[in-house]
Amino acid sequence: MNGTYNLTKGPITPTLMKLTLPIIATNFISTTYGLVDMIWVGKLGSGPVAAVGTASFFVNIGAALFTIISIGTGVKVAHSMGAGKEEKAKELINNGFLMSVLLAILYMIFILLAKNLLIGYFELGSKEIEQMAIQFLVISMIGTIFTFFNTLFSIVLNSMGSSGKPFRVYTVGFLINMILDPLLIFGVGDLNGLGVLGAALATLTANIIVTVLFFMHTRNLHMFSKQITFKISQMKEVLWMGLPITVQRITFTVISIIVAKIIVQWGPDAIAVQRVGVQIESISYMTIGGLQGAVAAFIGQNYGAKRPDRIKTGYLKALLITSIFGVMISILFILVPQQIFSFFLSDKASLQLGADYMRIIGFSQLFMCLELMTVGAFNGIGKTHIPPIFSIIFTALRIPLALMLSGTFELNGVWMSIALSSVIKGIVLVCWFMWYLRKMNQSVFENRLKMDEGRSI
Repeated sequence: MNGTYNLTKGPITPTLMKLTLPIIATNFISTTYGLVDMIWVGKLGSGPVAAVGTASFFVNIGAALFTIISIGTGVKVAHSMGAGKEEKAKELINNGFLMSVLLAILYMIFILLAKNLLIGYFELGSKEIEQMAIQFLVISMIGTIFTFFNTLFSIVLNSMGSSGKPFRVYTVGFLINMILDPLLIFGVGDLNGLGVLGAALATLTANIIVTVLFFMHTRNLHMFSKQITFKISQMKEVLWMGLPITVQRITFTVISIIVAKIIVQWGPDAIAVQRVGVQIESISYMTIGGLQGAVAAFIGQNYGAKRPDRIKTGYLKALLITSIFGVMISILFILVPQQIFSFFLSDKASLQLGADYMRIIGFSQLFMCLELMTVGAFNGIGKTHIPPIFSIIFTALRIPLALMLSGTFELNGVWMSIALSSVIKGIVLVCWFMWYLRKMNQSVFENRLKMDEGRSI
């Protein structure tokens, strides 16, 4: 395919960085959509922030569901590109987009029918806040298909080694969202602002434009197969590979919802602080997620090309880069938490709660980054089932830990439960992959690849 890159040759560190930096920039830009929304909505008060944060749980579940398509498609496209099977890669891309449409429609219908029940579960204590949450959720669901398409475009292009295009397209979307947010939230001239609804409409508009730009920018790549048909065997292969991570992410979101229900007892300010804190933390989450995507693509292509030597070296270099970044973020969160949080909420009570959140979570940032990068390594070799096993077990510990620690440390005990689980996950997952690297040798690698190819026939 035109505009794609071979990741199985050349120096490893420059190759990783060339692929990583655009993905990091893309993730940062896409994450900034939520940050910009939260900054402007924060000026309306903690109630609207709580509304947006509550609705976002179900937006996140949609994103988690979509990984059953996006992860498997990305990994199999990388394997096909590494093995020189471009036509199979095109078929996989076609199937990915067809499945995206079907999933988006089904999820949108479910949320629109159950929206009142879902928002009502949180017992926010204010009909006004609940109504704002429902409005934000409805508009977000209308844009589900565009969000899915944009995510799949980005992952597929990364798997092909063409990570620069998603960054350029998402930058345009970010600028549009940044301009529309204050205009639609607060109004301009004689036009009244729409509040929380305006934030949702700004993001929807930006996502639609990003989808259009992706289609325009990929016309010359010839990344789609000319025959648009359902390949059932390939779909099963993709869905089976993506299923473990989907279960993990849905479980993670459900656990987050339960933890949020625990936090509600401290009032809307506590919920607002948690949602703002998650948005701030997403900067490091999405940044290292760029390296995760690069590692998955790099290892995926080298797995397809039977290059275990490059897999080992690539992972160790990525581990060093991740450690440096994680330490820097941890120091930043611990030393200047209140200054960071003041960009979003300004009242004294929220600032104090936010500073406590940032400082406690700061101790876990290094380990969270190590976990995320290693997930990319496991995805690259097709072992997508291993990270979810550990993630589900240790993330579920947050619930009993939150209940236990909050009895002594109150709200800070909930933040401690989140930090402790992240530390454990990071240590366990890195140790497991390092063990796998020691076990890896050429004969085992080739036998594993033959088994994978045999199942796909």
